Amino acid sequence: MFRNPLTDGIVVLIVLLLFFGPKRLPMLSRSIGESIKEFRGGVTSGSDEDKAQLGSGETAPTATQPPAAAPAQPAPAAPPAVDAQPTAPAPPRETADAGADRA
Repeated sequence: MFRNPLTDGIVVLIVLLLFFGPKRLPMLSRSIGESIKEFRGGVTSGSDEDKAQLGSGETAPTATQPPAAAPAQPAPAAPPAVDAQPTAPAPPRETADAGADRA
């Protein structure tokens, strides 16, 4: 946006202040901070459990996919309906240049 990142941050904060208001902005920032904290905790606890399993000689669980089911055979298509009486072909259309040749 601008050449100075500090100016960008100030503009973003002013827009957030105008959009959410002074009462909601602290609650919003607090909830974002808690979400980031939970995410980091989940990521680090998952890697700690993996390290503990590998250190004890166990193999890490691998994601296995269920065996692929046999492809379903499509139902045979119904034969097209046949009318008892044939329809007459449509008469040919006249175009704009076809009338110009008749003059």
